Amino acid sequence: MKPILALTCIALLTPALASAAATSVNFAGSISSSGPGSLSVFGGMPTSFNTISGFGLAAMAGGDRQVLSFSGIATANGSGLQFTHATPSPNTTGYTVMMDIYYSAVPNYVSLLQLDNATDGDLFGRGSGALGINGDYSGTSFTAGAWHRVVATVDMAFGLNLYVDGNLENSVASFNPARFDISDPSFLVFADEDGETADGYISQFHFSDRAYSGAEIGALGGAHAAAIPEPSGLLLSAGAALGLLTRRRRA
Repeated sequence: MKPILALTCIALLTPALASAAATSVNFAGSISSSGPGSLSVFGGMPTSFNTISGFGLAAMAGGDRQVLSFSGIATANGSGLQFTHATPSPNTTGYTVMMDIYYSAVPNYVSLLQLDNATDGDLFGRGSGALGINGDYSGTSFTAGAWHRVVATVDMAFGLNLYVDGNLENSVASFNPARFDISDPSFLVFADEDGETADGYISQFHFSDRAYSGAEIGALGGAHAAAIPEPSGLLLSAGAALGLLTRRRRA
């Protein structure tokens, strides 16, 4: 590879390296966070810890890691996992929410996010495998009986994109920026005001105050036992690989 081509490739990747405040949450016997944010059980949601095999679930790529089970509550108002993002201005450019999750059964509607901690959920999965909100649902990949990496990117200027296992499932046409405003320091995961919830499992949770690109999400792929890396780390590794290839070409 010629040096100019390598530099061009790195330059094209540079916008994704913009600084962002990111938090990753794991569930290895306790809820453990790295980064500015934190996650906790809220409103009495029943939870427990075990390995994937200990819960009798379908295997996950990469190994048998510990996960958290959570119970949907029929009158689930105010019950869920509460995430405090602890970032100064996620509404300035947007944000990303990512989670590796598993449902043994997916009802007609299951709430994945409730951003105002009180009213209707703001992101739903459906028994058909679709993801969306406000009547705008698309996709078939959000299926029961398998681990999925579900990603929502919110760009206040361009809208809401929803991904499953690295693939774009829905670019929500009916995006309402006010609904996805998270000026409030916290929001609920798996909560809904009228009980459109379900029992499920979560392996990892990740938040960034930057809307990741489709290419970055595609590179992260599906649910995996390895820790979710920062997309910038993936791209920096790509840059290093390009540099190494250039040096080998010169040798």
